Amino acid sequence: MTSSPLADARLVLAWGTVRAAAFPDRVAAAAAAGIPSIGLMIGDYLALRKAGWTDEELLDVLQQHDVTIDEVEVLFGFAGPSGPANIPERPGLVYADAEAELAAFHMGDVFGVRNVQTTGRFASPPTRSGTTDAFSSLCDRAAEHGMAVALEFVPYTDIPDLAAAAQIVADAGRPNGGLCVDSWHFFRGSADFDALEAVDPAIIRMIQINDGPVVPVDSNRAVDSVHHRRCPGEGEFDLARWLAAMNRPGLAASVSVEVYSDELTRMSSAAAAQRAGAATRDVIQRVIGGPRHAPVGTV
Repeated sequence: MTSSPLADARLVLAWGTVRAAAFPDRVAAAAAAGIPSIGLMIGDYLALRKAGWTDEELLDVLQQHDVTIDEVEVLFGFAGPSGPANIPERPGLVYADAEAELAAFHMGDVFGVRNVQTTGRFASPPTRSGTTDAFSSLCDRAAEHGMAVALEFVPYTDIPDLAAAAQIVADAGRPNGGLCVDSWHFFRGSADFDALEAVDPAIIRMIQINDGPVVPVDSNRAVDSVHHRRCPGEGEFDLARWLAAMNRPGLAASVSVEVYSDELTRMSSAAAAQRAGAATRDVIQRVIGGPRHAPVGTV
């Protein structure tokens, strides 16, 4: 038995790392990189179904490669009110989208997805009115499908930091409610290590890992977030300290390799997954000790 929870963490190839890949290529890329699970956007799933794919055909692709879907993204603005977000960087985005929620839960039923990710509204200042109750209700609905809800904080939303997200999860008190901790939003936000070390690691459902420069490439934070991330270890974030702060007894989170990068998008999906996966394993290995290139996250 290992004393390091991260040594047993399941790696996930997040949707954003190979965002341009067709579904079969995405699954094959994960398998070739030794990553046992993928993440999928709700919109991508709906587009696949509209294009004629059946659930059975999607399952067949997954089973051929012995890959699972571990996470579904994203239920935006879960606390409502429901309606168009009217965000230039995200055309067509709808807050508290009932269709998206039903699709996410259907994916849980069909594919055995463990986690559905949610986040707040692209708005400020932060609001609390009704947020905890809405999160509690979302968790209750997800529980009917065997799913956990991972709440992600994003600096330019109304749930801007880890402390705010952790308080909502704590106040909701749902056993299937937890946190999504993304290195990009942590370091681009308050980078509050005291708050991270105060969090019960058992409530961290998803860890999303990536790297980046200390100084943003683009002044538009939303644009910077989806174009200029780097593979772990290739940027300036203190990922070793960040991972070590979570690597405590009780941690059972998956580690999702989420590198939104124009550079990776120009590569083949197989090459992008291989590069991002290997970089992630190297960073984790430096935290937990032992030989480099050990098969972290392959089981």
